[in-house]
This record gives sequence, structure tokens and C-alpha cells, in this order.
Amino acid sequence: MKPSVDVLEIVTCTLLILMSFVGNMCLFYATRKCMTGRLQTSFLLIFSLICVHLIKNLVVNVMKIVYSSGFMLDSAGCKVLHFTASLTTSLAIWFMLHFALLYHQKLYQTVHPLSEPANPDHQKYSLKVVSALWLAGVSVYLPVLLYTRKSEYLNAKNDTDPLSTNRIHMNCLINFGNKQVELYYGKVFLVLIDILPLAILVFFCVWMSFLLSERKKMTYGDIWIGDDDSEIEILRGAKFSILLTWLITPLWISHFILVYFLKDLAVCVFFPAVLTALSSGFSALSPFLLMLVNYKMKLVSFCSAREEKPTPQPANVILSPYA
Repeated sequence: MKPSVDVLEIVTCTLLILMSFVGNMCLFYATRKCMTGRLQTSFLLIFSLICVHLIKNLVVNVMKIVYSSGFMLDSAGCKVLHFTASLTTSLAIWFMLHFALLYHQKLYQTVHPLSEPANPDHQKYSLKVVSALWLAGVSVYLPVLLYTRKSEYLNAKNDTDPLSTNRIHMNCLINFGNKQVELYYGKVFLVLIDILPLAILVFFCVWMSFLLSERKKMTYGDIWIGDDDSEIEILRGAKFSILLTWLITPLWISHFILVYFLKDLAVCVFFPAVLTALSSGFSALSPFLLMLVNYKMKLVSFCSAREEKPTPQPANVILSPYA
């Protein structure tokens, strides 16, 4: 007996919601515990990603469960679903790009120190940048909220075609009413605002890989000097950016290909569950990957560099010039 389309999608959504909620709550607790003093840029970006992940799962996937359970969504429900799903996907990419650029800059300054010290105060700009990204995301997807409607085309087929029932990606459609608007906004602009940041993200993460390789070979007069807390933060933050880039990019590309180029697969029983896993996989897996990179679940790399009290030295001990 083949599994039902609705059951598969409900099980997939439920697993993703549980994974995302547990992972992001643990990540929030660990990050909040690390905070000392004012809010750092890396903390703010992590909190923003947590909000995006929870909104995607607690709104989009919960609505998919309700829809797959037999409760039909009206036009307002379709609007909220499409708007929230598209907005959270783009914001996750944009915040990841901001995060990668931040640690690329820090890593580059570590490998190639400037003759003059750079201004390390990014906090006064971080809140403005993050707020601007939220505002830009909402503004970009307002037409999606306005033009999404509930399809009436499939209602006549629902009684005869069991595979077409409760297919949220088929019943909730975006109708712009104008072919030029649909082409330039729906098929060009909305794709570019995701794929261009992804391409930039991949480029900078490849660059960070070379910088990490160069950093590994660095010595100071043939003497290796150990990393301090701030350098450990930079190295782990860069590695985390690279790891998540190789996660979010294949997921987005796979989802894009299935939606735009392989629509014939809509008749497959597993198609809705696969689409859901691809669209929400990053929000469910990324918190655990962050805590895996920063083992012991203490977010060592994102904690502020803690000042250690100097060890008292006896009066008759001559200190080394390298101490």
C-alpha cells in the first residue's frame, strides 16, 4: 500500500517543525547565555536567522499541515502562505550573506593586517542594516501578498484525481493579471534577488577557504603563536559561514529546479514532501550545524572574548619579552 500524499507531507512538516523549534531554541539559549554587554553584530544576525527559521516553520509548515489535514485554505490563507514562505527564504539568504561578509572581513584583516588599525565598531551599523533587510524583504514581496489567489481550476478535478487533492503548491497560485509583470517581476526579479546573493555568498566563501588555508601556514619569524579568543571566533565564524553556504545553496537550487523546470513531477506522491524538505531543510538543520561546529553547545566562537585576570608573578622572576 502506497503512503498517502497528505500523510507524507504532514509527517515531513511535523519533523521539520520539531527539529527547527528544538534547534533554534537551543541556539537562542546558548547565544543569549554568551552575551555580555552590548549586542554584537554576530549575535544580532543569529537572532535574526532564528526568527526567520521559526516564522517559516511555525507559520508555513503549520499551515501546510492544516491544509493537508483536509481544511481548505481561502484566498487570505494562500496569500499569507506564499508571502511568508518567499519572504523567509530570501531573508535567510540575505542574513547569511551579511554574516559571511562580516567574517570574511575579519578573516582578511587577520591574514593581511592593515598598517593602520581598522575601526572595529560595527554595532552602530548592524541594527540599521538588519532593519533595512527586514524592510526590504517585506517591500519586495508585497506584490506576492496582493496577487496570490486560490485556484478554482482544480476543484472540478479533485473528485476524480486523488493526486490533485490538497496540493497547496497547485491550489494556491500567483496571478499577476499581466504577462509583462509576471515575466519581469515574477520570473526575473524574484529569482535574481535570491540567486545573486547566493552567487556572491559562494564567491566569498570560496575566498574564505583560501584565506583559511593561507592562515594555517602563517608563522611569525618561524615561531607559531597560538590563537587568542578573538581569532578563534573569527576562524570558527568563517568555517560556519562556509559550511552553511554549502547547505543553503544546493537546497535553494534543487527547490528552484523542481518548481520551475520539473512541473511534471507534480503527479509524484513524494513531490509535496520533497518540496517541503528542500524549502525548510535549512531552517531545521542550520542550528544543529552551528552547535556542531561550536562543540559542547556553548557557542564558544560567538561569545565575547573574556578578559582573563593576569596570573600574579613573583617579584624575582624576569618576564620573557614574549609573555
